[in-house]
Amino acid sequence: MLFTLSWCFSVAAQPNTPAEDEHARLLTGKRRSLIVYAGADHSFTLEPPAHLAKPSDVPGFITIDKQIVQATVIPGDKNADLRGMTPDRERELLLKFMNDELDYYRKKLRQRYSHLQTEWVTLQGRQFLVWYFETPKNEKLISRQVYVSTLFFGRVVDLNAPIFKTDDWGRARGILMRLAGTMKIYDKQLDLPALSRKL
Repeated sequence: MLFTLSWCFSVAAQPNTPAEDEHARLLTGKRRSLIVYAGADHSFTLEPPAHLAKPSDVPGFITIDKQIVQATVIPGDKNADLRGMTPDRERELLLKFMNDELDYYRKKLRQRYSHLQTEWVTLQGRQFLVWYFETPKNEKLISRQVYVSTLFFGRVVDLNAPIFKTDDWGRARGILMRLAGTMKIYDKQLDLPALSRKL
């Protein structure tokens, strides 16, 4: 079952070298939880509801209020300088990322999708591309996939959630949007043990 789940959950989980696609991890404490990515030069945190977040049974995933989610850092345009970038250029790069991922999903994984939809959302001054699609009706496990993507120092942070029942779609999207709205960026590598002690 794990093999089936691994391709369904994340278009972003492409078979690159281990240093390229990296998952953020969940830190839990007595008072709160954080989803953290600690890169060599840049880091970010997302804050889920403390009592609703826990590690998933599937490696690389987190469960928030019974919804499986993933936060992945994916290679993007390494020459992209966000400080001087226009909103139109950000949109262009995020759409290119989405199309590359969908191309991989269709051609390399040989999976079909339909009813692709996109929307733009700005949260705390940061632009996010929300994109989602349906999987084939004969797919027994996943009915739909939803992604929330944003630029991150020449890379892309991609939040995603598989939707098992069609009527869970709004709830899954809401969880990802709430997470995206808590995103904090740091121009340094975060010290995970020290951060854990503060939770």
